[in-house]
Amino acid sequence: MSNKGDIIILVPGVSGWEVWEGTPASGFGRREVTSTEIAGEITTLPALDVMFFFSVKDATVMPFKTTTGDEHLFADLAQMHSERMGIRTDPGAGQLIDYFVMQKSEESAVLATVVLRAPGEGELTIRSPKEFDYAPRAYAFEGDGIALWKEWGQWVFAFYDQGKMLYAQSTSNDGEHPDESLLRDVKLALVQLAFQGISFTPRSTKVWHPAGELGEAGVFAKAFDFAVDVTNRPDPMVPVTDCKLLPADVFAQRRQTAKRKQIIMASSAAAAVVVGLLGWAGWTLWQDIKATNELKLAAKALQPEREAYNEHKAKWRELGPLVDQDQWPVETLYRITRCMPMPKGVIRLSEATINNNEIRIKGASNQPSPIGQFSFAINKSEELTRFKFSAPPPTNSAKGWEFVIQGAVPQEQQ
Repeated sequence: MSNKGDIIILVPGVSGWEVWEGTPASGFGRREVTSTEIAGEITTLPALDVMFFFSVKDATVMPFKTTTGDEHLFADLAQMHSERMGIRTDPGAGQLIDYFVMQKSEESAVLATVVLRAPGEGELTIRSPKEFDYAPRAYAFEGDGIALWKEWGQWVFAFYDQGKMLYAQSTSNDGEHPDESLLRDVKLALVQLAFQGISFTPRSTKVWHPAGELGEAGVFAKAFDFAVDVTNRPDPMVPVTDCKLLPADVFAQRRQTAKRKQIIMASSAAAAVVVGLLGWAGWTLWQDIKATNELKLAAKALQPEREAYNEHKAKWRELGPLVDQDQWPVETLYRITRCMPMPKGVIRLSEATINNNEIRIKGASNQPSPIGQFSFAINKSEELTRFKFSAPPPTNSAKGWEFVIQGAVPQEQQ
């Protein structure tokens, strides 16, 4: 967004969209507070560039820690992480995923992945915005801490790491002041960050209350052992880092497609009259040629999607040993040891050769029956279903009954 000239910023407010006008350099002043949550109903926007901030509930934020510091892999890792968490974006609905680097070293990084829900009809302004971003990134926050404010009458919160948004979440809590249920949501989100291996220690809480300094912090006043401030929500600003979110105007495309179909239908009707005069045989031949050309065009149109899918599969296979826990040798060995029969020591492992596609373990036992129990448990383990196992009969030696169990991922799954 250019720093020259006024622009319009649209941010979600307590009960409706807020319209702000100004420049990134000098700041913004509130121009209007609407009473609608549907941006397409706003008809009073001036003829200026518009920057549109999606509300907290319009996106899902998924921070995660990578096992590489290579920035060229970050986009693919963010895409795969969102898919592993069960969230897939519609490739035909524009750029609905972006990531922001929170921390970075040579060996790892912490990324805050934002996955946007595809906007529905009327959810964007009538005049297409020039840029898009995410509401928690519009507000300044100093240091590490928690911010709470209201959007569409419900409380939302965000975690800020060195002033940068790390996580954000909407809630169904619409109380006048923050209460116990909101505090539980915040604490649960902190626990989830810890499970991801992300170190985040908040040092302040900001309650951006609709009533400003006259509001109350509620249960957050004594929830943590650090300062709690109750103030107005900060004025929005243009974030320092760019955002790549760019939803497509799907419904505009559908309208254009419908209009094109009407033109084609009208042309076909006129052509049918002419071809009918030329005879049934000529009409049939023309239809066959038309259908063949349409099939060729359809097949050609699908070619980029097929190539993109094959490239995605290749990247997933390449990055699998880094991001897929099922391919970590240490994790595989741990799962194997969980199959060992009780009591401990009845099975002794002497050698384990493990990579992401093959397993070979050797060991011994004083009796053959624990070996059979061990082999059976490995074959039935739901955590080892990637591998197909085989085990020759154990052999008796001076060390007891010795055994070898081998497993491999079937070739079609590699």
